[in-house]
Amino acid sequence: MGWGLGFVTPLGTGLSFISRLAVGCFLLLASVSLATWGLLTFKRRGTTHEPNGVASALLVTGPFRWSRNPLYVALSALLAGFGFLLDSGWILGLVPALVLLLDRLVIVREELRLRAQFGDDYQAYTRHVRRWL
Repeated sequence: MGWGLGFVTPLGTGLSFISRLAVGCFLLLASVSLATWGLLTFKRRGTTHEPNGVASALLVTGPFRWSRNPLYVALSALLAGFGFLLDSGWILGLVPALVLLLDRLVIVREELRLRAQFGDDYQAYTRHVRRWL
């Protein structure tokens, strides 16, 4: 959507090519690394990474020590990275919308299922680990 809006009304970031390249590459590398670490953590514990799947384990290790949703953090960083690389203020402007939609429409449902499934263990986890970062 942001890429398409750029064709209708271009909206750049105002940053130099080198700055955009540096920030964009950093965000892409960080997001792919974080997502890979998160997916490997799911695999090691033998549980699903599907948002609507039934978890067989509560993940509290790997990137889940710092964020309850590292894959969504990675997805948001990936979108921002592309926004910088493509010099698109539109794409960067959609990052907060993505975060808001994930937070309100996806994460809330996931948390209800996890709270019902893991009870007090999940409640204790939420007191110590933030939803995003």
